[in-house]
Amino acid sequence: MKTKLVLLLLFFTGQAMAQKALPQDQRLRWWRDARFGMFIHWGPVTATGKEISWSREGYGKSRYDSLYRRFNPTKFNAREWVKLAKANGLKYVVLTAKHHDGFCLFNTKTTDYNIMSSPFGRDVCKELADAVHAEGLKLGWYFSVADWKDPDCRNPATNDVFVGRMIGQLNELLSNYGKISLLWIDYEGSPCPTEPKKVYDLAHRLQPGIILNNRLEAFSPDESHCQPGQLGDYATPEGFVAGFGNVPWETCTNLGHQWAWGFNDTPRSVTESVHTLLRCIGGNGNLLLNVGPDSLGQIPTLFANRLNDIGVWLNPRARAIYGTRGGPYLPAADYVCSQKGNRVFLYLLAKTAEKVVLPPLPATIKSATLLNGPALVFTQSGEQITVSIPILQRDSVATIVELTLNQPVSASVLIPPFSQSHSLGYAKKTTASSQLGDFLHNASATIDDNANTYWKLGRRKDVDFAGYYGKTLSHNSDELKALFEKQGWLEVDLGRPRSVGEVFISEFARKDNGKPTSAVTRFEVQYQKGSQWITLASGGQVGGQWRQKISPVTARRFRFVILDSWGSVGISEFQLYPAGE
Repeated sequence: MKTKLVLLLLFFTGQAMAQKALPQDQRLRWWRDARFGMFIHWGPVTATGKEISWSREGYGKSRYDSLYRRFNPTKFNAREWVKLAKANGLKYVVLTAKHHDGFCLFNTKTTDYNIMSSPFGRDVCKELADAVHAEGLKLGWYFSVADWKDPDCRNPATNDVFVGRMIGQLNELLSNYGKISLLWIDYEGSPCPTEPKKVYDLAHRLQPGIILNNRLEAFSPDESHCQPGQLGDYATPEGFVAGFGNVPWETCTNLGHQWAWGFNDTPRSVTESVHTLLRCIGGNGNLLLNVGPDSLGQIPTLFANRLNDIGVWLNPRARAIYGTRGGPYLPAADYVCSQKGNRVFLYLLAKTAEKVVLPPLPATIKSATLLNGPALVFTQSGEQITVSIPILQRDSVATIVELTLNQPVSASVLIPPFSQSHSLGYAKKTTASSQLGDFLHNASATIDDNANTYWKLGRRKDVDFAGYYGKTLSHNSDELKALFEKQGWLEVDLGRPRSVGEVFISEFARKDNGKPTSAVTRFEVQYQKGSQWITLASGGQVGGQWRQKISPVTARRFRFVILDSWGSVGISEFQLYPAGE
């Protein structure tokens, strides 16, 4: 009875504070400008040096669940964490208020499994919130809507009881710690334990300016990577940077090699870290870079030093980082770029080649300089642009070239780099029978010369997905896999009839015992003749890569048709070549 009264009190308190949500563009503006945030994964698991939540099964559930009884991070100082972030160019901080293991780093009335029951006995979220607000950064909570410790979570008989507790925890997090700018909901492989809109509505009632990531609705990791969805503001690719997104997106990845602090873990190099940030910016996204404090509450010296190193590089170049948008050039293997007004910032990631050759721009270049440095020699024509950067003037991490144009370039102008494959279909118009989202896994991912992006078939249209929330069903289960299309087609429009004599297909294949496994089990390649589609080649498994020479066919439109498949299909490249190449 006491628990019910507490939850009712939390609910009505939240209702009293409720306000009208702000428009999405207005809510996202600070985040788009910020570009760079700090993720913090922390909890009692640091006593073991193992991964947060995911190590619970192997470590022993009861042993793991008892770790909080000796969790006493006596050297925790929220102000030091936040000052480290601010000094080194990170604009927002997101803490794991509750991970999948269910442990709460805040003073919750819903469960005793929280920081106040540990020897430490201090509200970590309160101290961090105060520090973040004092330093003028933005604050976000990571929150897992699932709870692997709670026996009521996804229990058919008592899931509603769990949902009441979970909603109560969110109510506390969004009511008791001042302004919360971001709520980072996580997905752990099974559908959300509750109707996602309940969480979404609660967040916007309590914090009208809040933004949410996209993992409330996900049924597969790829969905969380590629689409904001109806109840999210931005997509969240995890552990990788792939390409350019017209939708808001943010890569979350580690400065080290696991989310929670680990014994003998080491930070990635300055060059790798900065390149990850620049690839996010050039792809029109953000970077949420994770650090894991140790069991005493300190950010380990090696990691603090690496953040300082990043800040030393980043701070003098701030005007080419913050407030920018990706483009007009789409990411290439050795460069990415961003724009702000009539300035284009070209980030050169390779350290060779004195001349950079770029496709033409729909504007006149007035000057080319190194950022904060001397003028550079350049040429501009209707076919290409060349910029000369003497090798001795290259930066050891990444060189930034600033192009000043006679006018701003429209955000809708996106220019692909020169093709490396020389496929006839490169950067041409693509369509598909279905696709998972508008970023990373859409049809155009197959004609971009980028093996890290891939087209995926979408959800079936005959499924009531709302009925799956609250169920324990892994995204790898046959039942959830059956909710996605198994057949479909991908079409490339070459713009005019072209003679094709060779076809190349690359499948983003998962590995089984070290060998790639093909999700495609039967396919055809077709071309359009009048109103008919004619088969010109066929096969069984793609098996990673499939290449075949054909009798030359002249046509404008070609299709890759999946007749049968299993699991999760990903087609990374569909390339067409003239005969004799």
